[in-house]
Amino acid sequence: MMIAALPYFPLGMAVGALSAMIFRVIPVSWLLDYGETDATAAGKAQRDFTFFPGMLILMLIDGLLFWCGRQYIGLQPRLPIILYITQPLLLIILSDLKTRIIPDQFILALLPGSLLLWLSEGLSGTQAWGSGILKRILAALLAGLLLWGCGWLASRLLKREAMGMGDVKLLAACAFITGLGDLPFLFILSFVSAAFVALPLLISRLWRPASPEIAFGPYIVLATLLLLYFNDFIQHAWQTYLALLP
Repeated sequence: MMIAALPYFPLGMAVGALSAMIFRVIPVSWLLDYGETDATAAGKAQRDFTFFPGMLILMLIDGLLFWCGRQYIGLQPRLPIILYITQPLLLIILSDLKTRIIPDQFILALLPGSLLLWLSEGLSGTQAWGSGILKRILAALLAGLLLWGCGWLASRLLKREAMGMGDVKLLAACAFITGLGDLPFLFILSFVSAAFVALPLLISRLWRPASPEIAFGPYIVLATLLLLYFNDFIQHAWQTYLALLP
């Protein structure tokens, strides 16, 4: 199985190179906030994304995910769909880390893959057509509203914006991808992974008030990728934990 998955690694690297070039050539306006006109920083972020190390890292990550897809998902109809969804997700990580902007265009690029996953589930009989799409819509609404509520409450407490609408839209889109059943895991994995970075930054602000803000989008993407590629492992770990409870 591992040998059969090896050709997927260079294939993923090639797709990663294409995604890297897409980031380089997209209109700079995609990387601007609403109403923002100064494209200096966004243009510099695109120009600075060169082969080493940025493009190479993206290619290696894409190659590894392609290999993981073949290794752990197998030759199932949903494999190419998940590999497609991975590309805008990786571009969202890249743009959020470099510009603190999550382009709407990348979020919209997730929609075809989400609908194809729904079709795949319907054709395989794992989910009824009507209930499948309704559960995905409900998951998206719940995720978006809950994160928006958390951001609103945090902004009231901190007296500044705590959560951008890009993060809210991204979480809603990712919840539509993963579905209602995985929504708790999506939240937990997103916040737990972000906490590993947030806690050291919060501590560092005790003596460095100007420490950088945290981009939450990459952690939403990380949680989504974990659920897409390693869902069986996550579900098994959860069931094992429940079995240990008295």
